[in-house]
Amino acid sequence: MIPAWLSFLIIILCILIFSKYELSIILTIGAFTFAILTQIDIFASLVSIFTDLSIIFLAIAVILIPILGGIMEESGLMLELVQKMNLSKKLSIMLIPAFFGLLPVAGGALMSAPILEQIDTELDVNKKVAINVWFRHVLIFIYPISSAMIVASVLTGISLYSLFIFLLPPFIIMIFIGYYTLVRKVDSYEEVFHRDLKRVFHNSLPIIIAPIIDFIGRTFFPQIVPEIFLVIGLCISIVIGLKFSNMKIRKISKIAKKMKIWRFPLLIFAMFWFLEIFIRSGVANEIGSLNLSFFLFILIGFFLGFATGRIQLPLSILIPIYLVQYAIFPMPIMELIFLYCSIFLGYLITPIHPCVAYSTNYYKTNYKKVIKILYVPALLCFIFLLLIYVIIFLF
Repeated sequence: MIPAWLSFLIIILCILIFSKYELSIILTIGAFTFAILTQIDIFASLVSIFTDLSIIFLAIAVILIPILGGIMEESGLMLELVQKMNLSKKLSIMLIPAFFGLLPVAGGALMSAPILEQIDTELDVNKKVAINVWFRHVLIFIYPISSAMIVASVLTGISLYSLFIFLLPPFIIMIFIGYYTLVRKVDSYEEVFHRDLKRVFHNSLPIIIAPIIDFIGRTFFPQIVPEIFLVIGLCISIVIGLKFSNMKIRKISKIAKKMKIWRFPLLIFAMFWFLEIFIRSGVANEIGSLNLSFFLFILIGFFLGFATGRIQLPLSILIPIYLVQYAIFPMPIMELIFLYCSIFLGYLITPIHPCVAYSTNYYKTNYKKVIKILYVPALLCFIFLLLIYVIIFLF
């Protein structure tokens, strides 16, 4: 029989190798194989997952999120929102990718890339790719109903909105460094659209209603499964989006098909099934006994973010190991912030990140040229992250 820790390493290596394919399927196969190798009761582990109301509501939520994104995309509500802000060129090339980044749609980078092209046809294409990738992730970094933040909250036991508040400082640093390295030298001009802040607020309602309802529910009804409020909020946001766009409800089926929404709940179930197998196998205890330094957790997090082009997968691997090693729950929020940021930065610049690949293809350039520009803000942020860690934890 193969030792559990060796089975884990083999499975993780295979997942890393094949992670560029449909991750939900790869992770499901990985969990199944891991269970076989470690002789874990597959039926019992599946029952544990499919009877957990928190996971079930989370799976429903990740079905609704891309539907909302599809409505905002196809209706033009998001594009009109940006246009009615009537911003300068510098702000436009930062905010257009950022707002479109809130739409969790397949190939979302291709939605903002053409608009950036219209705003500045003279800007170097490699810098456009870097701007499109960097700034389309600054808002999603702190968006409370992003799947990465939700998964981080569930795994660590940390309140979703506490996580949001503590992510604000690195969010501001990302904006500042991104502006200084990518946007500062761009020539300015004023947009030609008429500014209409009332319309901006109107079009942003479908995006902000869901997290507001989720926050209220979690705050005032803590005894209820918290993910149910996210589902309720998303349903209301979808209804509002349909009403604002005059879109028929039957259009949802077309959007759902386009978004391939089956992928999202399958990924959630696969992720938590893999986590269940991981916990039952005892591997977390074996790795935890190695007493890894948290500095090493940060470095491994960056590597896994880069290697997988994902955020949730590295979180689901590293958080259980941390919790077992330090015998603590919930996870200290500062440690989660450092781990989350390191994974996010690795994920942001990897060539297997779909946004990087789509943007590179759209502007007809290549990754080698893009990374020469994109690595600069990422490296500065990562160095800053390590310096803050050293100051806080080692002095």
